[in-house]
Amino acid sequence: MTLQRRARVWLGLAIALAGLLPGGTRAAYGADLSRYVSSDFCGALVIHPERINKSELAVALKSGLSKEMTAADPVAAALAAMGKQPKKDLPPGMDVAKLAKLLDGKIVTRIVILIEPTPTADPKVSPGIIIQFGNDIDGEAILAAFSTDWKSAETHGIQYKTVKTDPGKPDFAAYVPDARTLIAGLESTVVKMLAKDQGSQPLLKQLQNTKIDNDIILEYLAEPIWAAAAKGTSTEKALSDLGGPNAAKMAKDLKSMSIKLNFSGKTLLHAEVVTDKPEVAAQYAALAQMGIGIVKPQFQDMKKQPPPFLPPPAVPVISKLGDEVFDGLTVKNDGPQLVVDLPMPASLPDALKLAAQLAGAMAAPMPPKEGPTH
Repeated sequence: MTLQRRARVWLGLAIALAGLLPGGTRAAYGADLSRYVSSDFCGALVIHPERINKSELAVALKSGLSKEMTAADPVAAALAAMGKQPKKDLPPGMDVAKLAKLLDGKIVTRIVILIEPTPTADPKVSPGIIIQFGNDIDGEAILAAFSTDWKSAETHGIQYKTVKTDPGKPDFAAYVPDARTLIAGLESTVVKMLAKDQGSQPLLKQLQNTKIDNDIILEYLAEPIWAAAAKGTSTEKALSDLGGPNAAKMAKDLKSMSIKLNFSGKTLLHAEVVTDKPEVAAQYAALAQMGIGIVKPQFQDMKKQPPPFLPPPAVPVISKLGDEVFDGLTVKNDGPQLVVDLPMPASLPDALKLAAQLAGAMAAPMPPKEGPTH
């Protein structure tokens, strides 16, 4: 099994847990997150599944689903779908049924995906994944169900596990720090997460400044990228390979970026982008305003002549929602900082409820055709 496939399976499991595990009574988090944020990390995606599951938008979405759909076990369905993949795309010895049993009823309070820039020539970006549960799990049994090929390893006096991928490729690693936490990623990334002295931790400081208590947080910080470049890594080439010729230039223009999403409350989206100079922030603000100016008239035309694939009941709902988004969205620059705000559209819960109803109707089995009468 290739390194990329193994990473996709583990990341897919984390995302499945983030979006599908049922909510429950709020419980204490597991291991201290700050313990694992290396000074080398340049990005973080933080997801709070329990908060999202109880949010106003999630409640509205679920209100549009049938009782059968809301009662179904989404974790079992996600793992069953994973089990239908070809064996070559799954870790050796993966026991999907056992994994489902071990995760049944477990509450995921937080999932953190930490990004390390250019750890190796291939892959160019390495995520370190932390899954924090609200109740106790058998972490060792979960790893055993994930694969039977784990080997023991040690760093900084800490025991963890590794599993081989392709010849010549980095090993995949996992660690169970306590009864409520799982950590996984490339071995080089996990070793950095387990270091006893994490140094200055600039990404952690940015996370703390943003306040981690939001539904979803996305953080980007340029400082670790250029610190790695100073040590001789081919950062600019890696960025160009990943995002095209302008990616490296944009990365140099941006010093940091913070995006917060909340599915309850007054603000749906708040984003702050810090650039290297005020004129860059002004340029980005102008480009954003230009984009809005192009899209808004197209949306008004769509309201007058909706596309044929759009169900008629959805037209007035989408029209109202779009108007609220365009009226509420603000983009402004203050010195080198660009700030984007989107208030919670009042009609978004109704739009999500309708979307769930339409999706349920499309997914429902067609009634059998009646045979000829005699």
